[in-house]
Order: sequence, then structure tokens, then C-alpha cells
Amino acid sequence: MPEAAPAPIQPHEHTFCDTKASVDAALSIIRQYTTLAFDCEGRDLGETGGRLSLISLRTISDDVSSCFSAGHTFLFDTIALKRKYLLGVYAILESSAIKKVVFDGRKDFSSLYHDRGVELRNVIDLQIADIKSRALRGEQNKGRMKRLEVAVDVRQLKRNPHLFVGMHKLNGLKNCAKEHIAFKAASGPRFDHSMWVTRPLPAEYLHHATEDVVLIHQLYIQFLFCGWLFDGYLPSESMRYVSIWKDRRPLENEPFRNHGLLPFGIIDAAQTLGQELQRCAYCERALTKSCFPKNSQSRKCNVCRAVEFPPFWVRRKREAKA
Repeated sequence: MPEAAPAPIQPHEHTFCDTKASVDAALSIIRQYTTLAFDCEGRDLGETGGRLSLISLRTISDDVSSCFSAGHTFLFDTIALKRKYLLGVYAILESSAIKKVVFDGRKDFSSLYHDRGVELRNVIDLQIADIKSRALRGEQNKGRMKRLEVAVDVRQLKRNPHLFVGMHKLNGLKNCAKEHIAFKAASGPRFDHSMWVTRPLPAEYLHHATEDVVLIHQLYIQFLFCGWLFDGYLPSESMRYVSIWKDRRPLENEPFRNHGLLPFGIIDAAQTLGQELQRCAYCERALTKSCFPKNSQSRKCNVCRAVEFPPFWVRRKREAKA
């Protein structure tokens, strides 16, 4: 581990791969690495009716002393490229010998698994590492509850705090980067994700795809520097998290599957082994009884209960999409 904090990675150069020759050239470089930052882009990615547009891979040096230097980003056009030309990319994603560093890989996994028949393996999800780092950074229960205020009904939070025990607010990639590496997102119009299926892709979309995987790389080296990636449970927790929709793709805006709270049974699974399980009728997951209201026959876990009664701004956003 280096003695000084890593410097930010500035370059946003990328190689766009939309031909067999460009894919082969990219793979000849990527195969030299055993750690890659990984992300996908698409329209309604991972959801029913969605479509994968780009697979982004960024090289990260396997040498700990030099992994803080900039890598290179490769963007694979999954719309232009035939499946046979992407088999080498899929093999890397399925490889247990190559570590893929992601940030909230649920939609990536869902899209690849359900649409392409590709099962992502050997993943470290920095969204999970971020949540686990909070206690290591000295955040107490008061701080955890404060984060929840923007995601749940504050009245419920204050009246029934016992229903929110063990519940965590997820950080988005940009907010996480702001919190950990002082990233400042550029202001601009709302990003139109339906444009991911257009060709040629506008330059700002290629920049967005590159920036996302660069931020994942930056967060990875920051977390590595801070020692937050040496948790022995993190790999299994990450795989449990990204494959949470393996049973089926969520519907568009399905509230009990796609929300801003960490689902139960991800980071606390090791402590609940051997306990009796019951299935939540809303998120459709088998959870321990501690995830449900006590002294109640409710078939709704506490996370789904919190999602059902969100703050006003979330309700207004849902109504606008309806």
C-alpha cells in the first residue's frame, strides 16, 4: 500500500470498439490484466424490455505499487457487434480468475444474464464497500439514520425507529465519488437514457460511459488505499448483491426491487446462517424473521415497508412516471 493518498485520475480517453479488428486489438491488451473496472450502459438496463448498449472495461494494474496510475478504457458497442465478436469479452466477464470492480452491478448482471446468457463472476461491488466503510470511518447510528431521511418517510423514521434497524441508504456513483474523492459533477440537462440505443452515439454519451468507469477506478484505488477492500466477506456479499435479480428482471420502475435502500440479507447473511426464513411477498426474497416487524404476521419486510411509504419527492417522481 502506498504511503500517500492516490492522485485523481484525470484522462477520459477511450477506445471505441465496434468492429472485429478493434475488439481483437482491445482484448489483446485487456487479457494482460486480472483486475478491471467494469460498467454497462443501456436503455432501461437490466429491466424487462431494456437493451444493452455498451460494455465498458478499464484496465487496472495488478501491481499494487502501480495500480494507482491511470489505466485505459475500452467501450464495446453491443448493438453494432455480432455476438460471435463479443465472445472474448463475455469470457472475461464470466472468468473467475479476473476480478471485475463495479458500482451497483445489479442491472449489469441482470442485462447480461437474461439478455445475453452471460453470468458475471468474481465481482467486487464498491457500493457495498461504501456502506461497510461508514462504520470504519466512525459513522454512528445517528449518521445512518440521517442518511435515511432522504429515502424514507421521516415521520415513520422518528415514530418507529425500531423498524429501521440494520437499514442503509445506498449511495449513487456520483454521490459516492463526491463523498470519498471530492468529485464535482458537471451541471447540465437531465441525461436521456433512451438515447443509448441510437447510433452513432453522441460524444457526450461516450464521455459519460468513460467517466463512470473512470470513477469506479478512482474509488477502487481510494478504497484500496484506505484498507476497505480487505474484508473477507466482501466478494461473496458483492456476488450476492449483483445477482439479486437472477430469478427475473424487474419491471420498469418496480418499487420493491429497484429503490435507494440496501436490501436485507446482503451484508448480514453470515450472521443469520441457520435461522428460519420467511419470504417477503413484495421483494420476493427469503429473509430471516428479524427483517420483518416483530409481533406481526406481516409478509412485508421492513425495507419494502419503508419503500412503500417514501418521502414526498419520491412519491412525486413516481407519479410523474406513471
